Amino acid sequence: MGDAENQQQRPEAPPQQQPAMEQSAAIQTMIDVLRDQETEEGRMKGYHFKPRSEDVMVVSPAKCGTTWLCQIVQSLRSRGDMDFEEINLEMPCVEMWHEYGLAGLEEPQRWQPCVFKTHFWHPDCPKGAGKYLYIVRDPMESGPSFYHFMNGWAFDADSISLDAFIREFFMWRGDAASPLQNAGQWSNMASWYPRRGNDDVLWLHYEDLHADRHAAVRLIADFLGIGVDDAELQAIAVEQSSIEFMKAHPTKYDEHMLKAAVNGRSGRPADAGMGSGGKVREGRLGANKQQLTPELEAALQQRWTEYMLPRTGYGSYADMRRGINSELGRPFAS
Repeated sequence: MGDAENQQQRPEAPPQQQPAMEQSAAIQTMIDVLRDQETEEGRMKGYHFKPRSEDVMVVSPAKCGTTWLCQIVQSLRSRGDMDFEEINLEMPCVEMWHEYGLAGLEEPQRWQPCVFKTHFWHPDCPKGAGKYLYIVRDPMESGPSFYHFMNGWAFDADSISLDAFIREFFMWRGDAASPLQNAGQWSNMASWYPRRGNDDVLWLHYEDLHADRHAAVRLIADFLGIGVDDAELQAIAVEQSSIEFMKAHPTKYDEHMLKAAVNGRSGRPADAGMGSGGKVREGRLGANKQQLTPELEAALQQRWTEYMLPRTGYGSYADMRRGINSELGRPFAS
């Protein structure tokens, strides 16, 4: 992903339109809240950010393991230093950083290399960083995770059902028409899929971290060139990325600084989403999918079939994960 790649590029294929779906008033209100959490100025600053060749970008669709991956990277680059208030203050999200009211993205970070995260799909992702860590997750798991993250923050607790959230919002999002929008998970994955084997991209699956975190940490360390032969450092990263460790430090990962900054202006109570335990929940693979009705599971599979199958040749997320890991010579079990 060198400088030659024009940041303004959009897909050559016609934009993926949002599936036809009448949105309820509650969903539309939530969308308005999410819109008001961000500013055009902030998103465009993130879009125009120019990372340096020694910088690292952590990229993913929403709720696909970004924070988990960031914790591993933080442990590796700091040798386990947990002296920070919230991980997003140490690894800025480029499109949201402005909303914190803090110094610019170009300011020095406490540890090296400088690491940034983003949920931009590839056409809008800042180009020029030396390394991109990209992580994805089964939409049947990330969809419910997204719902639980927003429940009580972007909308009043349980005022929107999981079914409505998935059908009217999660599945509804398609390609991003401009940098002011987030692409849906399918569009995000498809935009990065052709780059899965690039030397500057480490493609990971959330499920890989579950299958063998030790192997995942080794892979990440090798890619970053940090602690390659340092078994002690890798052990620190494995320990500090355990669900037990992260749940013991909930405020490190709960976005409380962002919530405090944006709740008021987006029309939410000042304490919305505070003290909810944040992003680290059960940590049990398959628990989210079990919340789906058979009809909702079928709808999600249909969305995959319509969008991802033509673009990847894989008929399901599980097939894609298996195929990519085989293609890249990864050790993770299916």
